[in-house]
Amino acid sequence: MSGKPCNPRGTKYEKNMQIPVPLTSFRVNRPRNTAIPLLVSSPHSGRNYPSDFLDRASLSFHELQQSEDRFVDRLFENAPDFGATLICAEFPRVWCDVNRDWREVDAEMFDPPPPDDEVLLTAKVKAGFGVIPRYVSQGRPVYGQPLHLSEIKDRIAAAWLPYHEALAALLSEMKARFGYAVLLEAHSMPRLPYARSCDIVLGDVHGRSCASGLPDMIENMLGSLGYSVRRNVPYAGGYITQYYGRPEQNIHAVQLEICRSLYLNAATLKPGLGFEQTQRNMQSLLAGLVAWIGSGALSQSSAPEAALAVETSSS
Repeated sequence: MSGKPCNPRGTKYEKNMQIPVPLTSFRVNRPRNTAIPLLVSSPHSGRNYPSDFLDRASLSFHELQQSEDRFVDRLFENAPDFGATLICAEFPRVWCDVNRDWREVDAEMFDPPPPDDEVLLTAKVKAGFGVIPRYVSQGRPVYGQPLHLSEIKDRIAAAWLPYHEALAALLSEMKARFGYAVLLEAHSMPRLPYARSCDIVLGDVHGRSCASGLPDMIENMLGSLGYSVRRNVPYAGGYITQYYGRPEQNIHAVQLEICRSLYLNAATLKPGLGFEQTQRNMQSLLAGLVAWIGSGALSQSSAPEAALAVETSSS
């Protein structure tokens, strides 16, 4: 994604943005222990489906559910016990994907189409996975008919904007209090079709979204728990990691994709036999992050390194 994306506030999208009631777009669980500057974000685990969306969707409820990063919020539900803050989307990603720029819209899905200056045509949009997805996996269309243009502003107002305003506010609050903030973007993935597959993929936008010590520490910790880990392939970091990861400003973001087969029954979409062990392992990861952050590894000394990395990558 080229350039810094703009915010829909102040554009024509803000006009008539009426947030439906009683839709709750996200929840925030604050620290239940001594607070640390760690924010865990789960933007794709929402399971509250608007009834009018279900009425219009051409797929079964089970097929729609398969698009979720199912139960990732539950894998990290104990994050506040370690002093971290947890933010989770309540709505499903197939209805609105907050891990996209709000302008990543497939214009052909809407009648009338949106204005050209409010459309950002990216590879994700072309593949059918924009802020309002056209498809779920394997190219299955979500809708059997075009959507009205008003659906874009309604969903941005109800879901995308509140989530990002909360995310930005929490990171700003942490940075003001501690001098820096860490964002752990939690996702899940299907088993990768590689000869040598892996359990977890870490994404740091090829070294641009955080100080190098952060993914190094996470990879080492996950390895000690028995996981095979890849870095940046095929998931280098989505919109949230790219946009909020500003290591030169002491905001460090890393994306974690965990293979669903480790904890989810693919047939029933219920927690699988490995769920409790995976949840315990994520708690061990959180404990390791707490100790690492507490050691001062990401204090002000990380800023020069990060600034140099950004300068080098853009030259």
